[in-house]
Amino acid sequence: MVEELLKYPKALALSVLFHLVIIIAIVINFQFFDKPKLVQMGTQVKTIQAKVIDSKQLEESKQKQKTQKAEQRKNELKKIALEEKAKELKQKKQKEKEKEKEKEKKQKVEAQKKKLEKQKKTAQAKEQAAIKRKKDAKKKERLKAQKNAEAEKQAAKEKAARIKIKQAKQKQAAEAAEKKKLAEEQKKQEADKRRQAEQEQKRKEAELNAKLEAEESSRRLSTLRQKYINDIREAIERNWRRPRESGKVESCEVRMIQGPGGIIVDVTFGDCSGGTSAYRASIENAVYKAEPLPKPGDPALFERELNFIFNPK
Repeated sequence: MVEELLKYPKALALSVLFHLVIIIAIVINFQFFDKPKLVQMGTQVKTIQAKVIDSKQLEESKQKQKTQKAEQRKNELKKIALEEKAKELKQKKQKEKEKEKEKEKKQKVEAQKKKLEKQKKTAQAKEQAAIKRKKDAKKKERLKAQKNAEAEKQAAKEKAARIKIKQAKQKQAAEAAEKKKLAEEQKKQEADKRRQAEQEQKRKEAELNAKLEAEESSRRLSTLRQKYINDIREAIERNWRRPRESGKVESCEVRMIQGPGGIIVDVTFGDCSGGTSAYRASIENAVYKAEPLPKPGDPALFERELNFIFNPK
């Protein structure tokens, strides 16, 4: 309860002031109570006894009220003392908290100060290191310049010696090149003669090989073409069925037009004067049954129009 009152200091002050006013009013009231008036002589004994009893009861009542008020005052003072103690405790805690904050603030300031000093030392160290690097770099550049100067001097001497040696070698090389040129020229002339002879020999051999290859290719194509025609004839003859009414079978010239893949487009006849219409029809049926026609051994031999003599045995 004290902690709740401490949260509202104005209300607490008003409460204390109110209780003080009540206490002062009670004290003043005790001082101004009417004293019992003296009873005149001659009043009856009964009346005096009643008044004595009433006075005694009144005194006891006043004493009781005084005791209650004293107890109430004591409790109020005790409450006020507790509130004051709580207030002091709160103020003490507030002071301790402020001291702790001040301590933390000082610690932060000290830490910041140390950090700045560390940064300053680090910066100084970096600066000194940079100065040292610059000095080392300058020293290194001087040594490098000295070495370069010595190297250039030595290189100039070596260059002069090389030029002298080179000139001597160039003279020897020129003489050797002249001799080599003459020898190469002679060698080239001899090589040209040999090459011309070889080319002529190769040309003759190539012509002979080409002629032999052409003859061989012609024979091969002729053989393949003959086989191609024979394969077609045999395929047609396998599918031919002799007509019943036909007598002697005559040879007949058959002309065919085929499409890609050996598909028959048209069938006509050339010299077939000895054959009947049924005989020609049987040949035509055999041709259509034989499709697709056999493929040639070489695609170059494919012909759209084919002619052959049909003469079954």
